[in-house]
Amino acid sequence: MIRPAPVRGSAPQSKLNDEVGQARVNHANDILWLGNAMHCLGRCNHLSGQDIALGQALLETIEGYQRDRGLRRNGCLKPLGKTERTICVGLIRLGER
Repeated sequence: MIRPAPVRGSAPQSKLNDEVGQARVNHANDILWLGNAMHCLGRCNHLSGQDIALGQALLETIEGYQRDRGLRRNGCLKPLGKTERTICVGLIRLGER
């Protein structure tokens, strides 16, 4: 029997359970992760780390982040979408300092 060669690294995994944004699923864990990520990136110091609802402040923070990074400004994050991946890269770079 021929076995496939081992794959180096692993497939990327989303930090989100589902989509986040206006009229989206917005799981509480996703909102907490996003709020904390934006806080770590210096984007939303006015938000509480305990906010579990997508409020206007977080929605505006998402849209501002998308605008500043040249992403489609829709206020929505999809699992493994461009906005989530950009946030994750920012967090990784922050950890490399």
